[in-house]
Amino acid sequence: MGNGNDSILEAYLFETNSLLEQLDSLVLAAEEKDSFSEEDVNTIFRIMHTIKALQHDGIQFPDDNRTPAEDLFAIVRDKSMEIVPEALRPALFDLLFQIIDFFRGEIERIENGQPLTQTIDSLLQKVNSF
Repeated sequence: MGNGNDSILEAYLFETNSLLEQLDSLVLAAEEKDSFSEEDVNTIFRIMHTIKALQHDGIQFPDDNRTPAEDLFAIVRDKSMEIVPEALRPALFDLLFQIIDFFRGEIERIENGQPLTQTIDSLLQKVNSF
């Protein structure tokens, strides 16, 4: 029988995978509508906040403790989706899917006992460039 740390890790992996599935579905639905509702943005913030709260040793966020998705959605939340020109919306959705895929990759590394990515600088650079 596994020890307590194994069950904590299993719970972490299950919860984070569930949240990433929810986030993926929400972003996919928003992509089809070409917009995020206020409720969508609030849900995304809740999901990302929960993922941060569940942080596994090694998955660290930048010094301001915000995830890349939160950086993007802070602008959308504060200014509405209209701040993103229609021509750039496909790039926004693509970037959000890259963020989700990054977190999925990190979870897969944990599941396989592999070391985590040491930095998310390239992902943050894409967010900042956007």
